[in-house]
Order: sequence, then structure tokens, then C-alpha cells
Amino acid sequence: MKAVSLILAGAALATAASTPRPALLKLRGGAAEVEQPKTGKLWKTSTFTREHTRFAWELGGYLGAYVMPGSALDPKTTEAVMVTMNSINTCPYCTGLHGELARMASTIVESRSPAVVYAKTFAEETGRGAKCRAAFETLVKSMGSCKASSVRSLCWALLWGKTTGNSINNVRNKLVGLKWLQISPFDLLMFLYYGPLFLVIGIANAILAVSPKIPGWLSTAIGAFLWVPQALHILPMGILCLALRILAAPFGGLSL
Repeated sequence: MKAVSLILAGAALATAASTPRPALLKLRGGAAEVEQPKTGKLWKTSTFTREHTRFAWELGGYLGAYVMPGSALDPKTTEAVMVTMNSINTCPYCTGLHGELARMASTIVESRSPAVVYAKTFAEETGRGAKCRAAFETLVKSMGSCKASSVRSLCWALLWGKTTGNSINNVRNKLVGLKWLQISPFDLLMFLYYGPLFLVIGIANAILAVSPKIPGWLSTAIGAFLWVPQALHILPMGILCLALRILAAPFGGLSL
């Protein structure tokens, strides 16, 4: 519990700092958003290392979207954001997990909801560029900075989930199809690191498929519980990617 409290405190400080220093933005993969290439459906080495610094940064806000007073969202809003994010470059793992969680929370995705509008823009722009920044400013006006930041953290989390899930399936299909020469060392390492986690997610999807509708507090508890294994994978990978970005900065800059 002490560790969770420290994470939540860090998330509160991150939310309060509305205009981080440019150097900090660069290190977490958030600066020069217009110039940086967007993340595609599958990971490349450059986007993987860049985005994982941001994913690690957003972990506190991601958990806070479930449990932090003043920032927590109701389960229906949370799952509406997740389902909307997954509607572009869909991932079967995310479809199974959040499709079932949305059903269990009796979620109805309202296309004009401020959170849904932002999530759609985020998904289309993969969290970068002028359109995404403008959409976030509009969201802040509608929901306030704390809840808007929670929505944004959920979007980053789903970007991690669907891009990683699609990349894992891409490598798996090459392995099964005996197209081993098409698998790069990066692809293989990513598959070995995240494959077991997504296997567990696939099993969880099968269990949730036969689960009944649940009250809001239980939906929140499930979301917070699922955050733990994700954080245990993302945080060390984010630290490693940050170190690699710093080492590569003298040669390629931090916008890689």
C-alpha cells in the first residue's frame, strides 16, 4: 500500500505540473510532437523506445484514473474511452478484455461525450500533433484538468496495449508460418518479454466472457488489479528505453 501511495502522490505532482520543462518532455517522448512520426499498428524499434518512456510516465495517472480522489473516472467512462481507443488499429486482446469489461459495466459509448471525442482523436493521431493537443484543451474545459489527465493516461495505456498485442500476434503468425527470417531481433525480444503477459490476458478474456454484469466498485477494483501486471512490465521496460534514448541522443537526438 505504501508503494501505491507513493505512485499516486507522484501522479498528483505530475498533474499539477501542467507545463513540464522541454528537456523533461523530450525524455518522456512528448516533445516535438508535430515532427515525430506517429506510432503505427505495429512497433518499430524507434517508436517502441520512445513510447515506453511515456507509458512509464503515465502509470501513476493510469492507476489514478481508477482510484485517485478527484481524478478517478466512473467505470462507464473508463471503458467507453478504452473501447473507443481500440476502434482504430483494433487489437483482439483489447477487444476481448475491454469489450467484456464494458459489457459488465453496462457501458454505452456516447459519440459526443467529451472523453469519447478526445479518445477518438487520440487514437487517430496516436497521442501526437496539434489536433491531439487541441482536443485535450477542449477536454480540460469540459472535465477539468485532473479528470482530463486521467482520460489521457487511459488513452496512453490502451495505445500500449493494442500496439503490443498486434505486434505479438504479428510475430506469432510468422513463427507459426515458418517465416522466421522475417523476424528481427527486436521483434523476438519484444515477443519473449510481453508474450507471457498477453497469454494471461487472453485467458482472462475467456473468463470474463462468461462473467455477469457487475457493480461499479467491482469494475473499478478489476481495473486497478489489472494495472499491477501491466505496471510490472511497463516500468522496467520504460526505464530501459529511457536509458537507451539517453545513450542514443548524441547520435540521433531525443526525437527518435
